[in-house]
Amino acid sequence: MIFTTGIAAGVISAALITMVATMGGWGRSADSTGHVVTEPGDATTQDFNMARGLSRAFQSVAKKAEPSVVHITQLRNVPLYTRDGFFGMPMFSGQTELRPAGLGSGNIVTSDGFILTNNHVVKGSEQLKVRLVDGREFPAKLVGRDEATDLAVIKIDAKNLTPIEITDSDRLEVGEWVVALGSPLGLTNSVTAGIVSAKGRSGISGLQDYQDFIQTDAAINPGNSGGALVNLEGKLVGVNSAIASRSGGYEGIGFAIPSNVARTVMTSIISEGRVARGWLGIDLEDVQGTTSSTRGVRVAQVVESGPAATSGLKPGDIVTEFNGRNVEDSARLRSLIALTPPGTKVDLGVMRDGKRVTLPAQLGDQSKQLAAALGGTVLPELGLTVRTLTRDEARKLNYRNVKGVVVLRVEPATRADNAEFMRGDIIVSIDDQQVDDAQQVADMLSNANYADGVTFGVIRGRQRGSIAVRD
Repeated sequence: MIFTTGIAAGVISAALITMVATMGGWGRSADSTGHVVTEPGDATTQDFNMARGLSRAFQSVAKKAEPSVVHITQLRNVPLYTRDGFFGMPMFSGQTELRPAGLGSGNIVTSDGFILTNNHVVKGSEQLKVRLVDGREFPAKLVGRDEATDLAVIKIDAKNLTPIEITDSDRLEVGEWVVALGSPLGLTNSVTAGIVSAKGRSGISGLQDYQDFIQTDAAINPGNSGGALVNLEGKLVGVNSAIASRSGGYEGIGFAIPSNVARTVMTSIISEGRVARGWLGIDLEDVQGTTSSTRGVRVAQVVESGPAATSGLKPGDIVTEFNGRNVEDSARLRSLIALTPPGTKVDLGVMRDGKRVTLPAQLGDQSKQLAAALGGTVLPELGLTVRTLTRDEARKLNYRNVKGVVVLRVEPATRADNAEFMRGDIIVSIDDQQVDDAQQVADMLSNANYADGVTFGVIRGRQRGSIAVRD
């Protein structure tokens, strides 16, 4: 159910009156067979006072959090058509018009206009419009987005806003009351309540790569995406992201991205323009289905000189815990590692030869160290990992006298990805200046002005062309 702010607490109170009545407002009588029958009695003043007290708690939550939750409208250009005569076929007029193409929610995280939301709320937009709880509207600019966690940051030009307070989602308990705020089905300033049904949900098909969801039965519907999940203190514990539904609407299971994950991604986007992910340097395989009775993830291979190798982790070890959190499968461990900031010191619970040992490790930077393992160089502002094209490679590809760099990896939702770079592309020039090696490319792009545009000369297959990257 979806309630506007004014009636949410009253509905919850009515539901709770029945629950409270079981503690003292029920009478007992016997039927004709002598069996005791419990009958409801009148609710007492104490019952009503308890219900009103919880109502006031929810009202306080809504009052505190609502000013920080915004409504986001995604706008796209759609073609305009005309008809040739009364029965004529529609014909493209050559003009387009900006129209709403999607709705969602977001959370103000700084007083000067940074807003945290979902990637799928802003992905593909040509313009974004933000409406505050007081009715003011602002155009918004995309700061950065991360498909792997379904998070994004946008910015509006406003001052003295009310940022939401972000708290430690690891302290959230199953069974704890939570409140969801947002714009479900386009109904702005809506508030619903429920409890935390589960924590650490992962392996849910069709959603983002890295999953560590809070599951809740607080009503979440389309349009709630990107909105706030808060505790009874009105502090952000999660960002509403998805629902499990056969009908497309609320069916009692919603998923929110924990605030600790959201804060890490948000901070990385704002400060570095990219998402820095943790890296351990291991290949994994699930233990389930093997002869082992131990639940966890088997280490298949350890990258030489990586964080895992430095910690003493060995092939054949079974990782059962990551920093005190149980590990059931490789997808879970992969997410826990990637969602932990580089440089973080963690403890690995490991089963080795039937004995449990704890190994300390310090996570590396996934992009940088994975690139080094591949023999490449990271271009973080662009979103590429590249490697110098060797003479032998150029000869085998029949590119005589060609110098440049080979694209090894394209980070999703980056400038390079948006410009449609592809793995295997060979960059031979930047703004008509020839490039010889990866370090030269990194130096040339260190002060690149993407607002004015940067043009890359590229060889793809047997074709030579250019790719323009512009913010």
